Amino acid sequence: MKRLRALLPFSFSGKQPLRRKILLSNILIVSLALVIFMISIQRIVFNQTLERTTASSQQEVKLVKQSMETVFQSVQNFTKFVLIHQDTQKLLSRDTGSSNDAAALKSIYNTLAAMLETEPNIDSVIIESLSGNLYYSSNLTGVTRQSLDIYPREAMNAARGGAVWADSLTPTFLSGMQHKNMISVGRVIMSMEKGTPLGYIYVNIDERTLARLYHNEQTRKNSTLVINRNGRIVSANEASSVNQPLEEASLARWAESVSQGTRTQQVAGERYLVSLQSLAPYDWKVIHLVTISELTYGYWKIALLLAGFGLISMLSAAILSVVFTRRLTRPLSRLSEVIVEVGNGNFDRRAAADSEDEVGRLGATFNEMVEHIQGLMGRVEAEEKTKRILELRLLYSQIKPHFLYNTLDTIRAMAVMSGEKEISRILKALGEFYRISLSNGQELITVAQEQKHLESYLYIQQIRFSRLNYRISFEPGLEACQVPTMLLQPLVENAIHHGIRGMADGGWCEITCHIERTGGQNVLCFTVRDNGKGMSQEQQRLIWSGHDQGERYSFGLRNIQDRIQLRFGEAYGIALASEPGSGVEVKLRLPLLWRTNEQEEGTARI
Repeated sequence: MKRLRALLPFSFSGKQPLRRKILLSNILIVSLALVIFMISIQRIVFNQTLERTTASSQQEVKLVKQSMETVFQSVQNFTKFVLIHQDTQKLLSRDTGSSNDAAALKSIYNTLAAMLETEPNIDSVIIESLSGNLYYSSNLTGVTRQSLDIYPREAMNAARGGAVWADSLTPTFLSGMQHKNMISVGRVIMSMEKGTPLGYIYVNIDERTLARLYHNEQTRKNSTLVINRNGRIVSANEASSVNQPLEEASLARWAESVSQGTRTQQVAGERYLVSLQSLAPYDWKVIHLVTISELTYGYWKIALLLAGFGLISMLSAAILSVVFTRRLTRPLSRLSEVIVEVGNGNFDRRAAADSEDEVGRLGATFNEMVEHIQGLMGRVEAEEKTKRILELRLLYSQIKPHFLYNTLDTIRAMAVMSGEKEISRILKALGEFYRISLSNGQELITVAQEQKHLESYLYIQQIRFSRLNYRISFEPGLEACQVPTMLLQPLVENAIHHGIRGMADGGWCEITCHIERTGGQNVLCFTVRDNGKGMSQEQQRLIWSGHDQGERYSFGLRNIQDRIQLRFGEAYGIALASEPGSGVEVKLRLPLLWRTNEQEEGTARI
């Protein structure tokens, strides 16, 4: 959202007036709608043009394909005529001792010349006998038997008189005193009498003859290609591209995988519309490419028209927005002025509420709220007076704990004077216990105070239960840590009264404090452990559910748990571990809170 705001030409900050925000919002909405509309129209026109061009391109490829098939079929039929020509048969079978060889030779040359005149797509014809004699059309020069190794004789032998097409041929001999790229069809000439091979016939087609079928009005960026099964170019607009592989690998893979179709393709950094048709009998494919830029030629006129329409629409929207925004925001501006005055303390000001629309209802509600605030202010003043009276009473009630401490100290002094040292010590412990328990109303005390509180409590309990043994072991260095008041004493009391008080041979209670690593951080861990009768899993479940019979025991645990978790979060609190007959271990985890010097000075002043 922040990035979107940064891209906007203006910012809807809280400092701008509502009128300007509405105006800018309207302009933004209209602009976006116009942009979306213009883009949609352009895409629709483009897609329709692309569809028509695709159909036209596919039709053009089909026409080129049909023209080539007609040429190939015509040439192929002419080769059949030579196969059954009597003079050709006689000349190639001269081993029979015929005396008409000269006449046959003249006839075969006449036949070759007639083929070139009758079928203009044929460039040249070569007849090769098995004995190595060569007969070829008069436009060829430099024909040798070695130069004919480019023709696939093995495939022709396997076809036994069938036509075999060869593409991408560049013979060493000349045709019309030029080196040409040839596409050829060849056959084995079979004896009409014996059915044995007599020689071969090779009929050549100039690649440029095929190019003339589709070369009209085509450019380098609007071209047609004929490729073979290996992806090499058999024929193309540019003669330099013939016998070269397709440069674009993805185009070659697509052409190899389909027999016909149309797609857009990136070629040499430009986008093309590509149409393809297969020349199935010859295992070739015709590809027609048209640049997308040619399809979009002339779109600037449409874009200019749309831009003009959009500009006029935006100006109209801006003018109408100014007019209507002013009418809509004027009542809100007046209401805003009244609200500012009331906020500055003028509660006698009221908003105009003479209309029935939302602004009028808002003004009436605001007036009611101001009257309500005036009433509340009177109540607050009365409550402040009452609060001061209660504070005085609370201050008076704090005198009572001090009276209790002073009374205990007086009794202890009388016991010392009377020589009752045991009574003096227990009174001292009781005074320390209540002094730390009350802590002058503080919610947090130090670990050192908590330890002193436990020592006073356990000293008194040991006087009551002489067989009680206990040990307090706090890790050094933790004395300044802060913990809530009345934290460990209820746990120790539970251990004594519910665990070990009824044991015949006495019992022991151990209280420890140390730092523990939990969840990747250090926490303060207290452990209260006894060797009493313990409890079952069901008893533990009842304690936390609040349905146990020892309601006082569970109430103390839940009370401590609630206090800790409400103050520090659910990551801290009590964890019970016990089995029947094995005592109870209570672990209490708290965050590490260190007492600061300012807190110590504040405490000293109390």
